[in-house]
Amino acid sequence: MTKDLNFTQALKRLEEIVEKLEDPDLDLEVGLKLLEEGVSLHKLCKTKLTEANAKITTILKENEEVIT
Repeated sequence: MTKDLNFTQALKRLEEIVEKLEDPDLDLEVGLKLLEEGVSLHKLCKTKLTEANAKITTILKENEEVIT
């Protein structure tokens, strides 16, 4: 399911998970499942940011003579 999310959706869900994990009355099993989902979402967000950074770098290098 997490692979179908775009960056903004994944980040929003990650924020929701963090909020739920901060609840001191959270059930252990539920917390573990949320943590697992959160780690997966973190990995997805990191990958998308790395890809975006590489694309930006490529665009800037290809157009370097235009910018300067």
